[in-house]
Amino acid sequence: MAYTTSDYFPFLVRQFHHETGWNECNSYATFCRASKAILDFSIPYGLSVSTGRRVGSNLSSQLVFSMVPSSASSIGYLAASRPLFSIMPAQTAASSGEQNLGSNGVCAASFPSPAVPTLSDILSNPKADARDGKLSRQQQIQDELDSQDLLQNIRAGVWRCNWQTSDCLSRADYAGEYLAVAQLYPSLATITGSYVERRSATSELTISGVSVAGAQPDLQFILQHAVDRRRWSSEGVFGTSGRLLGLRGLYNFGDVAEGQAVGDSAGRGRISAGGEVYFGAQEASGGMSVGMRYRDGQPLLSELTCVLNPIMGHVSLALTRELRSRMCAAARYDFNAFSLSSELAVGVEWQLDQNSIVKARWSDSQGLRCLVDTRLNNMVFSMGLDLHGDLAPTPAATGIKRFVRSFGLQFQWFL
Repeated sequence: MAYTTSDYFPFLVRQFHHETGWNECNSYATFCRASKAILDFSIPYGLSVSTGRRVGSNLSSQLVFSMVPSSASSIGYLAASRPLFSIMPAQTAASSGEQNLGSNGVCAASFPSPAVPTLSDILSNPKADARDGKLSRQQQIQDELDSQDLLQNIRAGVWRCNWQTSDCLSRADYAGEYLAVAQLYPSLATITGSYVERRSATSELTISGVSVAGAQPDLQFILQHAVDRRRWSSEGVFGTSGRLLGLRGLYNFGDVAEGQAVGDSAGRGRISAGGEVYFGAQEASGGMSVGMRYRDGQPLLSELTCVLNPIMGHVSLALTRELRSRMCAAARYDFNAFSLSSELAVGVEWQLDQNSIVKARWSDSQGLRCLVDTRLNNMVFSMGLDLHGDLAPTPAATGIKRFVRSFGLQFQWFL
């Protein structure tokens, strides 16, 4: 069953990775993240209302109330070893600095007073946050910056967040930093949870699980251990469901300097290669995939990926291109050599202003999908529409369902 999820906890997890210097993009698991952000975005289902707030210096809560379908309602808590995001009032965030659009289209805050630390000062001293439970001035400034770009920050699919090939944080030893999150779905008698711990400056352990009660109880876990050495990364995976074992790897060619962005200092792009293999002991089956990726940031951001699954005979080609500072487009072609089937998907994301984002995607098999996100003070309103593939009436459906596959509204409050 499809249902709407809140963006609050996923954003806190990404912020935890950012503040502890962990680069989510330097992994084969996020190899095609930029194109998927535009072509595979999700939309709300039914009608849902959610709230997210920090109830303590290191504790946050989330409540999701879904009217349609009702079984999607949930309550959850997130605890971390360091204070995470706290929403600032709109007038406070706006007064902390003006938004300037740089040459690459990325918004940066400029502060009128030179005595106030800049964002680079915060990143160069990430452990200056309060260990005694009180927010430091640097943490407050970071929260103000995140509050200004709330809509962009909570959306994992925003393509601008996906171009980094290396982080700009120092490789301090964050061993022992942790984050734990649990979510309860009462009507489904289900609990989901995750635990993330930085084992060292270059490694991280993630344990995720789901527990289902009732007539057919079930308990499943997934363990992931990742290593990030900037030039290369690896990840080992074990899942209790099907007794799955897997291994992922990624290698970046060219110079990989501290804090380097998409292209290197000479303006050249970067080529990355990766792959994964996995084996399910329970079904005695396995699979693999390999991929190549080219990224360039001169003069506009662009990315080309090719992923091949030789066992399934599947190949996927995707191109993502920044058309201008606030608009990005992507196209993907999938082909299966065994069935000779193919699919073409195209999409665009347009950031109208600081508080509005529009997405649209069309594919010849899944049809047209649209998403509109708007921020009103501390609330984010989302409206999604999913139409049938050929826009022709479906014989088995009646009324508006002959054309519309799904429609949803979502209201999220960040308190």
